[in-house]
Amino acid sequence: MTNEDIPELQSIWDDARGYIKHGNYNKAIEIYQYILIRYSDDPVAVEYANAYLGDVFLTTRRLDLAEKHLKNAITAAPAKGHYHYLLGFTYLVKEQWKNAVSAFLKVISLEHDNGEYERGLGWAMFNAGNRTEGIGHLYRALELTPDNVHAMTDLTTALLMLGNVEKAREYGEKALGIDPGYVLAQKLLKTIDQIERTRS
Repeated sequence: MTNEDIPELQSIWDDARGYIKHGNYNKAIEIYQYILIRYSDDPVAVEYANAYLGDVFLTTRRLDLAEKHLKNAITAAPAKGHYHYLLGFTYLVKEQWKNAVSAFLKVISLEHDNGEYERGLGWAMFNAGNRTEGIGHLYRALELTPDNVHAMTDLTTALLMLGNVEKAREYGEKALGIDPGYVLAQKLLKTIDQIERTRS
């Protein structure tokens, strides 16, 4: 029997998921905080509540709180790679590149061959100054998940920063081909157009 099988907890988890689905993050936060108090003697409930709080705070860009709760979740379940991924993503948003690299190296040591995890590591490494290895991980991310438009735009940005405009355009156009409404890809291609116009 898991903690979600307890009738009240089952209902609470469902309520929180419903609030998140409808964008009412503050209400979901209240529920998870209630769980931390009401079920403080249930380690699994505490683990999940911290993980969900970390995810919601990351989504709402309350990054210090996201970091705090994700670290609590990791302390409770250090072998769960997704928690390290969320922590790494939190560090990416905070532009704490070395911390992000550490988090993504940990998740990849736990869960191999995940394109999204490779993407996070690649982007973190590139921005931390290890550009060659960072780009290598971005290429690896696309090997594992060829339709990952986020990896494509990360690679587009990295190649653009290195001055490889032609190759950057190739990946920007691939991303836009998969998702024509992808705003970041559109912006990157406009930047590339401007660069090429100044060169001609």
